[in-house]
Order: sequence, then structure tokens, then C-alpha cells
Amino acid sequence: MLLSENEAKFKYCPLLKTHDDKMKFCQASMCMMWRAEKPEVEGCKGWCGLAGGPVAQQKD
Repeated sequence: MLLSENEAKFKYCPLLKTHDDKMKFCQASMCMMWRAEKPEVEGCKGWCGLAGGPVAQQKD
């Protein structure tokens, strides 16, 4: 799922946890796993690399 950085920052990351095991929010472009749709464009949409590539939505 392609998300803007602002949208991603409200999703939980399964790898980031607090000292009492609560999940933290996504760090978006601050994370090594973040993959940008167009890396040469500042502020473009992206996805978490842990989940593989984004799946294109098919029109029915």
C-alpha cells in the first residue's frame, strides 16, 4: 500500500516497541526499510520494505 509519509506515521511498526512492549508508530523515511516510489522526488509516497513491494490495484 503506497502511503504518504504523514499517513505512514500513524501506522504501527511491528519492530519498534517501547520498554513495556507497546508498539510505536512508523518512522517513514527515517527507517532503513522505507522504500520510496520515486526516490529522486522529495516527499513522494512510499511503503514499508518489510512487507515486500506494493500490489497494484486491479480495476474490475
